[in-house]
Order: sequence, then structure tokens, then C-alpha cells
Amino acid sequence: MFLLDLPGETVSVRYTHGSLDRAVQLQDTFESMVADFRSWTRTKVGLVLFLLSREEWKELDYRAPFGVPEPAGGRGIALPAWGDDGTVEVWQKLLGTRLPVLPDQPLRGTPEQVASLGVGDLVASIDAARIMLRAAGISGDQPWVDELVAQVVVLTNIEEHHMSRLADVRMVFNDLAKAGGGPGVHPLSALGSPPSLRARLWFDSQFFSAAGLLIGAECKYPAKALFKHARKNGGRVQATELLAKCPELSTWLDSSFKNQ
Repeated sequence: MFLLDLPGETVSVRYTHGSLDRAVQLQDTFESMVADFRSWTRTKVGLVLFLLSREEWKELDYRAPFGVPEPAGGRGIALPAWGDDGTVEVWQKLLGTRLPVLPDQPLRGTPEQVASLGVGDLVASIDAARIMLRAAGISGDQPWVDELVAQVVVLTNIEEHHMSRLADVRMVFNDLAKAGGGPGVHPLSALGSPPSLRARLWFDSQFFSAAGLLIGAECKYPAKALFKHARKNGGRVQATELLAKCPELSTWLDSSFKNQ
């Protein structure tokens, strides 16, 4: 397998022939995310993105279907180099509805195929946040805290750099929550090993909602303040601190997950 290289200061992209435009776009998107994270945490982290054809994806035998991002190595994420009818089908099934199509996207493929890339890239941003948190040595004292903090990174970046996308992002996570069965379907104890891809994305939708509570008007605990507190605690984010700053999270925990 031969991949071309688009080097970058914080985000490098290895891409298959014919996907340079997408490589440049993704590099710009993820570099802004890395820059934000570095400024909040005062750490030096980076990412490597791999843009692969369907054939290359199959050759590497990834567990996720082509169209759904897959972590690749310590700081890498594999993504589709372009959308096709198969990526559209995958995301329509996972969302349970039509894809959010944006007009005039300068990428190869139909509007629906490009939209399928956008949904996958959104999910990849969560993987990127997890990778950066691990690299920076920042973790929660409970597994759900790690997922919430990752979503805070994602949502804050969207609000600061891609505000025009926020309505579509919310719609995607709402659709993933509904397709997964709505609130209370899975217990929080299943977070570490979701029984299916649909369940994994359902968990993502629940934590996106929690991130909105934490950094939004309800609690006003922004990423910068969260990571400042973590630095003072040796990189540890404590559940008690989050619940104290945002009591609404207690209600969210009770209503979002299945009681055991």
C-alpha cells in the first residue's frame, strides 16, 4: 500500500491518490482542534490521519465499516478518502434517517456522499479528542468523565470555529440517540464495551448532550476552566468537581442510562 504524505506541524495526513483536496480540508479542521487543546492544556500533542480507499480499508481489515472512522495506532485515525454509495448507506442506517446535506461542498462525490464524510469526520473528532487526552496524561476518575471531557473538546471547538455547523451537529447526535433507542437504553457500565457500533454511537450522543450542559448556559464551565482545574490536580478530572460545577449532570446521569 502506497500513501502520499501531507506533512503538518501538528496534524500530518497520509492519503491515497486522488484525495488531496480532502486531505487539505481535514488537516485544517483538525489543526484548529489541536491548537485549541494545546492552548488549554499547555501540552504538545499531534495527530496522524490516514485517508484510505475502500480497497485499502478492506486490506487492513478494520472492524468498522468503510465510512466509519477507526483509531489507527497511538495517535492515528483512519478515515475514508471519499464517500460512495456504501458510505451513504452505512450512515443512513446508523442515523435512521437521511443525511444532512450541505450545498456547494468542494469535494469529490454527490451531496449525499460528501454528507456521509461529514458525519464520519464528526465521529473522528471524538476519537481525536480521546487520543489527545491520553497523550496529555489527562483522565477522569471515572470512565464517564473521560467521555464527557472528550465531548467538551469537540463541542468547544465547533462553537469557536464552526458555529455554522452546530445545528447540523446537534441534529446528527439527536438522530444517533433516537436510532439507538433513546435515553435509558444502555447502562453506564456498558460504556467500556458497547455491544454494537450503534450502541457506541448512542453513548457518543449522550455525552454530547452532557457537554452542552457543562459548557452551556446551564453551568458555564468552559473547557479552559476545566483543564486549568485538571492541571492543578495532576491531570485528573474528578467527577465530584464536575457535579459540583454542574448539578444538572446528576439529572443527566439518572435519565440517560439504564438502571441496573
